[in-house]
Amino acid sequence: MRHEAPLNANLTDELLDLWLPIFDGAIDLTREALLGEEVPHSRITVYTRRLNGRLAGACLLASSHATPSIGGLGEVATTPAARRTGIATELTQQALDDFEARGGQALFLGTVNPAAARIYHRLGWRKLAGARLMLKVSSGASPEEWFVDYFRALRTASVEVRAPTPADRAPMIPLLVVPHDWHALDANTDIQSTRYAIQDSCLGLYRRYAATDGRGAWFVASADGGHVVGLSTVRMADTGDCRVDGFTHRDHIAHWQALIQAAVDWASSQTAARVYANVAVEDEEKRGMFEALGFRARHYGGNFQLGEQVLELV
Repeated sequence: MRHEAPLNANLTDELLDLWLPIFDGAIDLTREALLGEEVPHSRITVYTRRLNGRLAGACLLASSHATPSIGGLGEVATTPAARRTGIATELTQQALDDFEARGGQALFLGTVNPAAARIYHRLGWRKLAGARLMLKVSSGASPEEWFVDYFRALRTASVEVRAPTPADRAPMIPLLVVPHDWHALDANTDIQSTRYAIQDSCLGLYRRYAATDGRGAWFVASADGGHVVGLSTVRMADTGDCRVDGFTHRDHIAHWQALIQAAVDWASSQTAARVYANVAVEDEEKRGMFEALGFRARHYGGNFQLGEQVLELV
């Protein structure tokens, strides 16, 4: 059965009772999102199957109104009694069919389960290098071809730096899983290039950034009204110091300074005692860009694989 957010409270509670134990309490969307909080920004569809009147399986499909061509599939789960019955495959196929019927072109999912990955592969998904994610391209193109075409089409797009919204949940996935030259992309969210580290999150990437709120903020470089081509963060420590970081797709590196400046301005608005950045030693280009904004090297550390340098805004 198909359900569009806002869901009713009883169904939402049933879904959480199914999902939370299976996914160790870390599901991709909040209860509030399922109840309709994100309706102005996102389209969230939940698919369910019941056996003898009880919820036996479910999954969800998320996309934004601004960029419906990109989506994420998540929380594919069944109860123990419903496993190996084909319910998960049926739900996944229904979500995929709906996504493509409404013009969806690229549907991402994440899985660490080899048996599940084999099923997704049979349905058309292909594994991404450097990630525990898979991508289904409706045209039949390979993920590599899709990424090249997707970012090429955005090269001349108009870009604005703005505060994030839930509409960025799916469009930020391509940016975060495509390989980047820089090793450390964002120290505040522990995001590294898939050239150097395995990315194991899909729709949950938004949750990782949103966790910055409260003790910090984050910003989006948005192309053509919704395609995410850059991200920055600022996080305040108990000492009152603020760490800033961020990155963009190579084609939009001209907007990196505006992203970092938005983070620095937030720190200034909070009267931060100190503003600093952690940069991997091998990321010489990034270090130079921070220095061009007035950051100066202070000392070396070892948080990244090949060491780090701490730069402070002076």
